[in-house]
Amino acid sequence: MIGILGAYGAVGIWATRFIRNNSDYRLRIGGRNIEKAPSELRSEWNDAEWVKVDVSNKESVERFMDGCEIILDCAKLSESQTTQMDEIAEAKNTPVLHLGIEGFKRKESGVSIVYGAGCIPGLSGLIPQYLAKKFDHVNSLEFYYGGLGAFSYTAANDFIDSLHNSNNRTMVYWKNGEILPFVPSSNDYSEDLKSVISINKMFPFFDGEAEAVTRKMNLDEARFHMCLSGERMIEIMNSARHQYKQNPDETIKKLCTASKLDTFGIKENTFYLCVMEGVKVDAPAKFKLTIHGLGPSPMTGVSAGAATLCFAKEKKSCGTILLGESDLATPIIDSLIANQPEFSCEIKDMLTTEIEGEI
Repeated sequence: MIGILGAYGAVGIWATRFIRNNSDYRLRIGGRNIEKAPSELRSEWNDAEWVKVDVSNKESVERFMDGCEIILDCAKLSESQTTQMDEIAEAKNTPVLHLGIEGFKRKESGVSIVYGAGCIPGLSGLIPQYLAKKFDHVNSLEFYYGGLGAFSYTAANDFIDSLHNSNNRTMVYWKNGEILPFVPSSNDYSEDLKSVISINKMFPFFDGEAEAVTRKMNLDEARFHMCLSGERMIEIMNSARHQYKQNPDETIKKLCTASKLDTFGIKENTFYLCVMEGVKVDAPAKFKLTIHGLGPSPMTGVSAGAATLCFAKEKKSCGTILLGESDLATPIIDSLIANQPEFSCEIKDMLTTEIEGEI
């Protein structure tokens, strides 16, 4: 059985459907107010076990986790609630995947406790490892990611938090084992980006996951860029740092409203562009990977669903980690390619004109 908290939220719906459509696991759906879940979902998931759970109450969480093989947390938990859940998971030897990174503390554990099990962060750590299988050795990485979609309150809160997190740095890049003031590369991928989504602002953004995957892959050079599309959202973001300190709730609400106006009548999309250079069979190699096709909430949900199924099957990883640090990049992305029709993945050999693979 797989337990899912927040299964009927904007992201949880997509994760739950992915798990349900691609496995035979029984589902246990938990929430504080399950009676408020839409009736159509109660009907759609009538074979699931619906359980009322108070995530702030230890005994309630323990009861919810009893009998579950793995837990997916799509709820918005506080740091103390997350820590409590992790402690219960360790005691019960039950892996847990959290969508966000609130409460993440790296530590040894006898069970998998995974943070950032969505799309940003999440896929931004998995994609470089997925593309790296094309090489014998990778030297450098250029990575661009972003999306256009209406923010929920939780998503907007997570987004602003990430920009203000002291572990996440703007205007820097990685070179020869150091984080240095940003210097643009000589490559221009603007046309590749424009072919996928309209971009109004782009800036270097080196977060904890970017650093983790860069160190893991032992890259000589790495640049990660965050791309923003909505004009109204960018206007809010330009003044968000000061406003967020003064009135965080009002700033988050303004960002939600701006994102809804920016996406009115426009198809939502999330995209990733990853370009790597290295060596393959003793010769220079350069490959480009592009992923897009789903809005931020669906992309986050299906990525979390695929990650949950892969961790449930793998049962070997231990410790508290970011999803991007796992060794499951290939099975997770292959699962998305095989089972999510809107998920578009293309890999191109940039030293030839031949497309290596297109899904």
